[in-house]
Amino acid sequence: MALFPLSRSLLLLSFLGFISPVQFSPSHALRRPISNPINYPSLSRLSRLSSVSNGIPKHGYRYLLAQNFTKHHNSTTNSTTNSITTTTHGHKTHRQHVRDWILSFVAGSLGGTVSGFLVSVLFRLVLNCARRRYKTPAGPSIFSRKIIHNANDLSFLEKEDGVTSLQTIGRGGCGEVYKAELPNSPGKMIAIKRIKKRTPDGAEPTEEESRLLDKWTRQIRSEILTVGHIRHRNLLPLLAHVSRPDCHYLIYEFMKNGSLHEVLMEVSSGRRELDWPTRHKIAIGIASGLEHLHVHHKPRIIHRDLKPANILLDDSMEARISDFGLAKEMPEAHSHMTSSNVAGTIGYIAPEYYQTLKFTPKCDMYSLGVILAVLVVGKLPSDDFFQNTEEMSLVKWLRNMMKSPDAPLAVDPKLGGNGFEEQMLMVLRIACLCTADNPKERPTSRDVRIMLFRACPSSTWVTGWHLASREDSY
Repeated sequence: MALFPLSRSLLLLSFLGFISPVQFSPSHALRRPISNPINYPSLSRLSRLSSVSNGIPKHGYRYLLAQNFTKHHNSTTNSTTNSITTTTHGHKTHRQHVRDWILSFVAGSLGGTVSGFLVSVLFRLVLNCARRRYKTPAGPSIFSRKIIHNANDLSFLEKEDGVTSLQTIGRGGCGEVYKAELPNSPGKMIAIKRIKKRTPDGAEPTEEESRLLDKWTRQIRSEILTVGHIRHRNLLPLLAHVSRPDCHYLIYEFMKNGSLHEVLMEVSSGRRELDWPTRHKIAIGIASGLEHLHVHHKPRIIHRDLKPANILLDDSMEARISDFGLAKEMPEAHSHMTSSNVAGTIGYIAPEYYQTLKFTPKCDMYSLGVILAVLVVGKLPSDDFFQNTEEMSLVKWLRNMMKSPDAPLAVDPKLGGNGFEEQMLMVLRIACLCTADNPKERPTSRDVRIMLFRACPSSTWVTGWHLASREDSY
């Protein structure tokens, strides 16, 4: 009973702030030590406080306790309210940061996309202007300013009778080919291919005529996209394009010696001679032109119609691959291309293309192999000679001949006794490799060019040609 006033005094001190409520526990105040001791009042002071507290009425205690409880409750409530407000504010701030980041990301992405698009369009415009792809509505598209300096050089084609007085040097299903001299370049000859744009009488075209007109339009587009911008010494360049209401004019550099097909026909009839070094030079030129299309140009270009009629010969009898109307660009990611129908000439078409309508650069290699065989044998695949053989095919006949002891008999008799027999047999072996049934077994155009060089290493013109062939542009 003596300790009761002391307990009441300690409780009163705790509410008055002298003792922390956390440290004071009425049930353990005299039994356990306090972890954080404080300086308690002296015993005499506690006695005075106890005597004072004994004089306080009971309702005074209740008022004091209620007042301290109200303060403590208000402090706790304010602390909780502040904590909730701070947490809510923190959530709002976090959401604002996330929203601002998303808006910034979207705005940056849109801005970068628009900027990239505008830069690419501007770059394309500059590139097209540099390549002179754009023209005035009535003017020509000039692709080689070194030969055709300005539109005035082709102004005669704008007249109604522009080509009527010109010499015709060729004729085909799509139109005629004319020979002309550039007005402002005396002695400089050009070839002009005229391609029809509509029927002669202007009537409504039939279904077959519409199909042909569409085909010729695609061929013109293919010519412009390929040799209109490619320059190589063994490719015939497109110099200019003139569009007229009734036709298109494609202007090329004139090739004095015509096509390889015409030369071989003249040799076969005895009207002309074609020695082996010249034939070998033509073979290397064709392989080098194909190498540029298949290897060096990006994307790769597949000619699809390689034959002697599309191999033109310039003044020095160098080969120029021409007629890119059926040519196709093949992206690097593609292993082959597919067409809706077979394009090319019978006797030069690869068997896998004929069977599956899928073409690759190896299809051009098959055609090159046939041309190499023609250069050595002296006969075209359509020659009546092969119709009277058991194989009825130049490629199959050549394979059997190269396997037999009579291989030298496959060489053109007009080339006999010239001292190049071993070189000519080597070229025939290369032709057999190029015409293998399995396209994977055929060599590349680069491989063929190297093999042809090695087949005739002692010729002085080969070394000079090899050094000059590095100059691809005019």
